[in-house]
Amino acid sequence: MIQQIVEIVSTTLLLALALGALSAAVPSMGGGQKGRKPGYRSIIWGALAGVALGGVLTIVHLLIPRQINRQDITFWALIPTVILAAVTLVMVWRVRGRARKGVEASSTQRRAALWVAAAYAAMATFRVAPTALLQIRTFVSPNTSLVSTDTVKNIVGYLIGVALVALLAVGVRKLCERGALLAPIMSTVGVGILTLTHVILIVRILQAKRIIHLPGAIFESIAWTINHEDAITLVATALVAVASILVWIRSRSLPKDGPNPAVRRLRLAEAKSWRRLSAGSLLACAAAGAVLTIGAAISSATVELSQPEPFEVSGDQAVVQLDKVSDGHLHRFAYTTSTGIEVRFIVIQKAGSSFGVGLDACEICGPTGYYEKDGKVICKLCEVAMNIATIGFKGGCNPIPIDYEVSNGTLSVPIAQLEAAASVFA
Repeated sequence: MIQQIVEIVSTTLLLALALGALSAAVPSMGGGQKGRKPGYRSIIWGALAGVALGGVLTIVHLLIPRQINRQDITFWALIPTVILAAVTLVMVWRVRGRARKGVEASSTQRRAALWVAAAYAAMATFRVAPTALLQIRTFVSPNTSLVSTDTVKNIVGYLIGVALVALLAVGVRKLCERGALLAPIMSTVGVGILTLTHVILIVRILQAKRIIHLPGAIFESIAWTINHEDAITLVATALVAVASILVWIRSRSLPKDGPNPAVRRLRLAEAKSWRRLSAGSLLACAAAGAVLTIGAAISSATVELSQPEPFEVSGDQAVVQLDKVSDGHLHRFAYTTSTGIEVRFIVIQKAGSSFGVGLDACEICGPTGYYEKDGKVICKLCEVAMNIATIGFKGGCNPIPIDYEVSNGTLSVPIAQLEAAASVFA
């Protein structure tokens, strides 16, 4: 669940912040009796178009993966995205500049700005959408059913992440509407940071194709940026938090008095709405920051295998007392072979006198081991949950089975089997 939240927030938050700020900066349209239509609608429609295009690419990629070169598609999609970003910001500042001088932009200029901004929103979203949509495939883990608890947790985590990102996008738009210059400044910063990541990716692809060769210092800088993408998102989130504080400060200087009680109540209510918006945005920024730091640390934490438990060696058998392994939990043991190699094996009670016994390794992932979590046995490397009933049988990521015998209150494993398994752990 936490991993789903972290992944979707990490993938989409920077885009959401940029488009949220841009949606407040683009001009409105219309007039007359019908009134002005908010400009942010064009950003929403552009983003939805980007999601649709990303969905089509995702489906095609899943159906015919060998015929789709995602690197080439990404490269040729990013070039117009970067160009549209620059044109969008220029047009936004021109329209805003005319408005500050008391000259209203023509309907043609406003419409052109909206169309360019919508196209940019579509292309920027298209860049992110396939990654976000492909995450849906991870809802159902291997060896689990569609209606399992893990599946429900994954879906809930994904939806929580989407809700947090959407909340921040709306919050940024509303914050930017509280100041004449806040919208163009925040949109420039947000779109600028997002475009920087796009330019870095273009350079990275050109380097991979050996079309360009980067000096060592530049290559190291780009590598650092790629390895710390979440840090860039955190910087953008921190800037939104700063904007929230500025709006809070501005709310304290709003006029509270008025010619009559009704006007005073309206002004007090407006100031209160500003403070609520600021507080809500700060909380959302804090939540996003926690997801990208604490949540990421939790989801990527390395699982430490439990220490091996003691057992006896009797003749040519490794002997485990049944009363120590008859609790339905995973138990790990380690035998040192004649060549000095530690061979680990695991035992888990499946039902009654039936036990799952195997090496603490599998034919696919090697000797990385298994651990128990929430009543499930999980491969440490691929994090696939085992069907406990199949432990002791060959196939998939199951532990490599070994022979055992249950008698007189003990479970015995032939030493010869453990000696033969030395190559697995060597």
